[in-house]
Amino acid sequence: MRYIRLAKTEDTESIVNLYQSLIGTPGCAWSIEYPTIAEVQNDIKNSSLYCMCDDNDNIIAAAAAGSDNELEHLFWNSLMKNPCELARVGVKQSMQNQGLGYVIVDHVIKDVKKRGFDGIRMLVSKSNPSALALYEKLKFHRCGETRMYNIDWFCYEMVL
Repeated sequence: MRYIRLAKTEDTESIVNLYQSLIGTPGCAWSIEYPTIAEVQNDIKNSSLYCMCDDNDNIIAAAAAGSDNELEHLFWNSLMKNPCELARVGVKQSMQNQGLGYVIVDHVIKDVKKRGFDGIRMLVSKSNPSALALYEKLKFHRCGETRMYNIDWFCYEMVL
């Protein structure tokens, strides 16, 4: 049975491998420079990295959500007092198109609300139709556009 939990230090290599396996897939804006082991270790240290495991305890999806302030300089429609940032959502390539992205992000939404966040903000690559469809389905609101890291992004938010 699949389950979702916070990532632990011993999950670092598996999560980095998951992220790196997605580089170059359609819509993926990641590269060898990002995400790295440093982002994974920092997310784990801050208890903000979630992982979905299969029946054999293999990590098949991951998503980070926590305080980051990387996006606070952008224009946002909602006046949230304590938003978190959702980033680095990835599903193992062989497991994609099975609704796992929806399941892990839905879990994250519920958990960050329990943790006291009043909203979620994130950037989604304009060239990632699967991710764009996922966040629309989850009722995130597209509230703008930006260019960062030489990539064009849509800005999405959700008030909790």
